[in-house]
Amino acid sequence: MSINATDLYADGPAAGAKAKILLIHFDGAIDAGAAGRMAIRQLLRSLHNERVATFDADALMDYRSHRPIVTVDNWVSSPDMVMPETVLDLVEDDMGNPILVLHGAEPDAHWESFTAAIRDICERAGVEITFSLHGVPSGVPHTRPTPVHVQATDESLLPSGGQIANHMQFPSPLSTFMQIRMGQQGIGGLALLGAVPYYMADTGYPAASSALLTSFAKFADLSLPVGDLEQGAAQDQESIEKLVEGNPEISHTVSALEEHFDAWTGGTGAIPLPGMGHPPATSNEEMIPKDIGDVIEAYLAQVSRAQDAEIESVQRAPRNEDAEEPAKPDTIEDVLARVEARRRGEGPGPSSPRHRA
Repeated sequence: MSINATDLYADGPAAGAKAKILLIHFDGAIDAGAAGRMAIRQLLRSLHNERVATFDADALMDYRSHRPIVTVDNWVSSPDMVMPETVLDLVEDDMGNPILVLHGAEPDAHWESFTAAIRDICERAGVEITFSLHGVPSGVPHTRPTPVHVQATDESLLPSGGQIANHMQFPSPLSTFMQIRMGQQGIGGLALLGAVPYYMADTGYPAASSALLTSFAKFADLSLPVGDLEQGAAQDQESIEKLVEGNPEISHTVSALEEHFDAWTGGTGAIPLPGMGHPPATSNEEMIPKDIGDVIEAYLAQVSRAQDAEIESVQRAPRNEDAEEPAKPDTIEDVLARVEARRRGEGPGPSSPRHRA
């Protein structure tokens, strides 16, 4: 059942704003390493922004997949539940250029009506092109620059050279659905796909976020802040290097991925993406111990716990420089012991991917 597009949202203080670019990212869609989510939140916390529209969660959401967050203090439930929210904001880059940013929870229902509502707003705003941001798990090592692939609604929008031919089929996220529908109405769309090491797919990976924002800025001729993401990427590198230096098996794994990456790219930075959500098969697969990805993932989950907590709280509270330091991560030996216990059936299985809040 379709509904009136104008009934799906309430105008905000920046309603009627003009912008040539719409940037789309929904939590819960394809986003390995939280690459797109961190990129959007970097923009919102670093640049001036105002609300253009807030969408009706009761009409668009299935609360079983986007459950409201309840706080209980001393056994008393707070009435202030955190509800799922999808919003459209006006963001200005460092030079004052306006961008419309559509973000928040990915709607479960009325995709056609929701897309029609966004298309109407975009037509009034003068939007000429749309972008979406995604992290995609791939067979890339953390020691190489993050490749960014480009998917477009029209071949004329693709950059010349540097991309390897590929054929993929996967369940569409709403952002891709919207870009295809809006492309049919003359508003072209580009999806930027950051290749995330598959062992980092379920933890925050700032290097991919930085690469996505840098690519977006280049395509859209914008001035965007990436400093915090680059700093986070550098800290990740230090943590991973300590792990690699202390374990020959992991070092061997990373070397195999590097060899595979370099053989594919030939220095061009392009590498094909595997099936969505699956570790890649490589010619060096026999060189890679089967549970090393689990070792790295488990270790980095500990290392990045504080970073993930910061990502979740960016829009709820300002940074607190005096906050208590997070607990130190387990040692490599602790992680390896847990993986060995899992092999013997004595420990819990691997954690599930975090696709929805």
